[in-house]
Amino acid sequence: MLDNAADVDQVRPLLPEVPGCLTLVTSRRILSDLRPATHLVVDVFAAHEAVDYLAQVVSHVPTGDDPAAAARIARRCGYLPLALDLTTGHMRATSGWTLTDHADRLDERHHQRRLETGVELALDLSYHHLPADQRRLLRLLALHPGQDSDAYAAAALTDADLDTTRAHLDHLCRDHLLQQSASGRYTLHDLVRAFAITRAHDEVRPADRREALTRLFDHYLATAAAAMNALHPAQAHLRPHIPPTGTPAPGLADPDSALAWLDIERPTLVTVAAHTASHGWPTHTTRLSRILYRYFAGGHGSDAVTVHSHAHDAARHTGDVTEQAHALTDLGVAHLWVGRYESAVEHFTAALHLFSQTGHGFGQARTQTNLGVAEQRLGHYRKAAAHFAQARTAHLRAGDQIGQARALSNLGDVEQRLGHYRRAATHLRQALTLYRQSGDQAGEAVSLANLAEVDTRSGRYEAAAENLAQALVLFRQAGHRNGEAWTLDGLGTLHRHLGQPAEAARHHQQALTILQMTGDRHGAAWALNGLGEATLAAGHATDALTYHTAAQAIAAEIGARDQRARAQAGLASAHQALDQPDRARDHYQHALAIYTDLGTPEADQIRTCLAALDNTGTRT
Repeated sequence: MLDNAADVDQVRPLLPEVPGCLTLVTSRRILSDLRPATHLVVDVFAAHEAVDYLAQVVSHVPTGDDPAAAARIARRCGYLPLALDLTTGHMRATSGWTLTDHADRLDERHHQRRLETGVELALDLSYHHLPADQRRLLRLLALHPGQDSDAYAAAALTDADLDTTRAHLDHLCRDHLLQQSASGRYTLHDLVRAFAITRAHDEVRPADRREALTRLFDHYLATAAAAMNALHPAQAHLRPHIPPTGTPAPGLADPDSALAWLDIERPTLVTVAAHTASHGWPTHTTRLSRILYRYFAGGHGSDAVTVHSHAHDAARHTGDVTEQAHALTDLGVAHLWVGRYESAVEHFTAALHLFSQTGHGFGQARTQTNLGVAEQRLGHYRKAAAHFAQARTAHLRAGDQIGQARALSNLGDVEQRLGHYRRAATHLRQALTLYRQSGDQAGEAVSLANLAEVDTRSGRYEAAAENLAQALVLFRQAGHRNGEAWTLDGLGTLHRHLGQPAEAARHHQQALTILQMTGDRHGAAWALNGLGEATLAAGHATDALTYHTAAQAIAAEIGARDQRARAQAGLASAHQALDQPDRARDHYQHALAIYTDLGTPEADQIRTCLAALDNTGTRT
């Protein structure tokens, strides 16, 4: 047996020439030139296999305080057989220790980036047999803050051309120092990363490490900007201008490839935003935050909160008041997406104050619009309309068509909630025209969906269906999952009005599935109420109670008073269908109180329902 062979030349002189004599050769490298030979790739243990191995080899060692200590040990060893073997050897030589003690020791070594001596020696042997360029690539890859990367990121780190970089990556994969996924992503095993980070700090000057990481972060910034310009070209002037870098970059000329890149790289971009904020690249954080704002709006609320929070911290660190205001506005919108309306108002109010200090007119106008959205979500429709009107005037003064369109679209949405359908349709059609003139397809989709709601409420079902169909196509092209879900919810409402409750329920359920996945709790409350109304229309009152109760819980938690009232009305209708008039009356009265305070036409509808309920009780 020849263990841990460095290369073919080391093995050949040791091979016996006696026929039939089997030789087992182990190596971290693929010895493809060794013939005749059967090659077998041995992977690391699965998690349960590693724990089973520990149970067999060190069965005499007590567990200690932590019942998951064995799993911790296996995880810290990266499920690598060599590391586990060395660790169990240390365990056998250390009397009086428990598995918990050994797990704690490995945690300490992990935080100190220290490896077991045997593991380090094995990796060091492989490392020193690499050509200099591949050793450099391995060192720099270990500095990447993300879990994985592609060849373009590796090329940025090393400042090399793409073909050379791919050849080096392939060689590192063949030597099992790098792992490649099916999608072409590269990652380092935790133990290899720890080894390579130590080599990077020992062998690469701090200035050179910073230069390599700056190239990497420039690459992500420029590529994200290119992707967003392909996906949302009409809003390119609202984002920071980032010129191309001198390193290789993927071609992202069309929306599909741009969206695919953003979806794949999203976890890495979030990690890069956090790293740059806390390690000396604050302007990379603030610019990346603003570039990704519109992408996050498609249904990545928690990532948006993370990135915009880091941007705010970075801007405060540099003392850039304008960037602080932008980050606070973006952060406020992120809080809107996850149902934290009061927090959103606080962020918008603070941003408005900072924009006023700097005289940033566009920032003030945009923040006024978002303040209006927050007030609308809280059911303060008059205050919301005032903010939208101020924002429209400010955007008109600045000549910003998209800003005008957004203010008009939101104003139309408020007017339709107040029952002013003709006024709402006028505002929404004006917004639609401006969005189309600007080429903003996502904004166009929002206006179409809002127009469809007005059409549905007004009984213009054919127009509603046409607008919803167009909106759905546009949202899906843009990868805007929340917009897609809200449009599906609108289709559910339309089908219920058309007397098709089963089809309505199907659309509401599709919407709910997406909204739960993206974390849009406000939208989830809408979809649940829609499901309650559809199932009641289908004659399933008990199911309706379940859906409306769930909607009520969400609406109460996030402060969405319109959906809270809608849930109460739905519960009342379900109890009435179940011949429970007293409970129905109680829920109707709760709904009436909220709708009256909101000033919406549903209040009159509830009064009619209560009167009918009372008349039925009197006749009985």
